[in-house]
Amino acid sequence: MNCSPPSPPSPLPGSERSCWSLPEDWAFLNPGSFGLRLREVQAARADLLARWEAQPVDFIERASLALYDSSLHRTASFVGADADGFGFVSNATEAIDAVLARHAFRGGDILLGDQAYGAVAAASAWVTRGSGAGRVRKVSVDLPAVSADAIVAAWQDALEKGGVDLAIVDHVTSCTALIQPAAEIVSACRERGVPVLVDGAHAPGMLDLDVAAIDADWYAGNLHKWIGAPAGAGFLWTAPQHRDRTRPLALSHDANEGYAEAFRWQGTRDFTPWLVVPTAIEAIEKRWGWSRLRAWQRDMTRWAGREVASALGTCVADGTGGGLTGAMVSVRLPESHQRGFTDCVALRDHLAATYRVEVAIDDTPGQWWLRLSLGPWARPADVHRLVEALAATGSPARR
Repeated sequence: MNCSPPSPPSPLPGSERSCWSLPEDWAFLNPGSFGLRLREVQAARADLLARWEAQPVDFIERASLALYDSSLHRTASFVGADADGFGFVSNATEAIDAVLARHAFRGGDILLGDQAYGAVAAASAWVTRGSGAGRVRKVSVDLPAVSADAIVAAWQDALEKGGVDLAIVDHVTSCTALIQPAAEIVSACRERGVPVLVDGAHAPGMLDLDVAAIDADWYAGNLHKWIGAPAGAGFLWTAPQHRDRTRPLALSHDANEGYAEAFRWQGTRDFTPWLVVPTAIEAIEKRWGWSRLRAWQRDMTRWAGREVASALGTCVADGTGGGLTGAMVSVRLPESHQRGFTDCVALRDHLAATYRVEVAIDDTPGQWWLRLSLGPWARPADVHRLVEALAATGSPARR
């Protein structure tokens, strides 16, 4: 078993808080929700918005077209996807909704992991009400997760029961931060003739992603979390056999012109976040290099998870010793931290309001999991501050 490092890695050079717009008084341990943008990325978007407002017609209908094509090809290459099947959207949830809205259900079920993102589970349940789909079935994975093979086996067991029209697989689970063996699960689905959509909300940037190698029917990703593009930047990649019927949710002039054309023009939405993605990619590469950043985040996250779990006397969701951990880790909260709070969001907001510590907390349900996500600005002192806040929150006096 691989153990997390005994001490945290040294800070990356050029990772001072001043590189972002992050106030000094926050222990910000949750870029996994909405990301955080380097100042040069903020400046690049501000410049585009200024050009937009200076002459909207010239910018939108002329200047932006070349910028769009350049950004699309650079981004598709970065995530290992062919550009012909790549379309920008606002976020992974929108991408998944687009697939659900156009998929030809034949009375079969939608198969989800039991740790699926809440918005995806809700959309799947909504679709089953009137689309011809059967019901939503959950694939149960025990926590802590003991191996990638155990996750694949759980999916194989669920698929063996048959009657599945669509499988939605998390590449990285949101609430428990587990890197799942997406390619192996996709292969199991393909063996049984089940189309599969991969929810890769947290994968781009956190992982050295190769969408083509995963071989899914659709892959949805976010670009604002770990790549650090502006909020409103996500993508949907679609395999060739589905491009004729897959379209964005906003159908506009080019809806009948083909996949790439339909995604290229989706009305008068703010598409400047899409155009800034290459700036975000290059900013990371220039400062640290993507491989170096990922290695640092992995080591820092494993250390942080162990520190918090040890202080609480609990465990992390990744029971492999770090084999399923990237830039996020989830720690189980003891019952003492659930008392006195109406739900996990109330506890999260208490930590933020009282201690200026920002984390994510989710209910799986039945167990509350605290998720740490680590950007390069994070320091051991931020994690120790969280530990102190949790100690005070779960103390007998607090209860």
